Amino acid sequence: MAKKLVVSRRKVLAGIAATTGLTIWSPRLSAQAGEIAVGAMVPITGPFNVSGQQYHFSLQMAQDEINAKGGVAGKKLKIVFEDVKDSNSVAVNAYLKVVRDINPPLVFLSSYTTQNLATEPEVTKAQIPAMYAGGGDAVHMKKNPWMFRIRPADGIQALALAKHATEGLGKKKIGILFVQNDFGQPGAIAAEKVIKAAGAEVVGMEAYAFTDNDMSAQIQKLKNAGADCLMCISYGKDGALILKLAKEMGINLPIVVSSGIMVPAARNLIAPDELANVHGVMDSNLAAERGPEVAAYIKGFKDRFKIDPDPYGSCYYDGAWILKGILDKVGPDRAKVRDELKAVKDYKGITNTFTTDADGNMVHSLAVFGIKPGTREPVFVRTINAS
Repeated sequence: MAKKLVVSRRKVLAGIAATTGLTIWSPRLSAQAGEIAVGAMVPITGPFNVSGQQYHFSLQMAQDEINAKGGVAGKKLKIVFEDVKDSNSVAVNAYLKVVRDINPPLVFLSSYTTQNLATEPEVTKAQIPAMYAGGGDAVHMKKNPWMFRIRPADGIQALALAKHATEGLGKKKIGILFVQNDFGQPGAIAAEKVIKAAGAEVVGMEAYAFTDNDMSAQIQKLKNAGADCLMCISYGKDGALILKLAKEMGINLPIVVSSGIMVPAARNLIAPDELANVHGVMDSNLAAERGPEVAAYIKGFKDRFKIDPDPYGSCYYDGAWILKGILDKVGPDRAKVRDELKAVKDYKGITNTFTTDADGNMVHSLAVFGIKPGTREPVFVRTINAS
């Protein structure tokens, strides 16, 4: 009896689609159509789009390339995007919608720690593997066996910023300015420990809210405290504002900045003279000279989207290709996908080499850059490993 009911329901759905011209989306119909659908939580609109645009594009590119090479497990890969804007509640609701609508074997979460933390309890309930790129150590400290970070954790970023300020630039009195949230505060605390361990001094730690439009008081306070170098742990747009303010205030100290400021979309908000004395970190050295595969990716991305790719968003491209290999091997079984993600070792991607540790972290190094004088162009300095 149950079987007849299912068949009848499918016939009704098909009839509605035929008579109305609507596409009716359901996991069963998707599977019949020869697709495997995964979710992607991306800030397509709003202020977080400054980085979200990059992985929105890189996932589209990965989807199309994977399908051109036969798809996944003999089926077409479909990535279903949901706009998470700049809101934790929107991110949670978007995740719940994707889980309900397409019942995916994996979901790509956003690159923002606060959204990752807000969504983490739902990932546990759903027991669906998730790849994410928020850097906050608080995420992996949850020990969630279903969550896998595809870019460096903030602990590595803090290590790299502090090492470059002290070892690379030889500075002894560091002033730290950070966004007050689950991304900025832990990063500042971690950087402080590394700076002190290097025998240097933290002359002050000043916080600001993401929505603030004037951080000049905090910048001046750090300068007055005797800082010979500023460290800025921020996102893209707020970081760009800080650099503009520092320039207007005549602050000529070297400034080491977190990866959010170094992405092309953020650098384009900053005049070349405002980038003088700026040093920063990015997830990797995404450069054509690294090899033909990287060169082809950079060219393909720029030809299609008319902007340069950055490693901050391109890690999702690598994540999609890691997923392809797993789905080809074990199919869309969630537990098997999770177990394969745990076992990833020495996967060489476009952005980095991926090896999963006990906390679900898959990337364990960062690249340090300076800025070519008179331009916005980053110049690779060195790679710093976590260990």
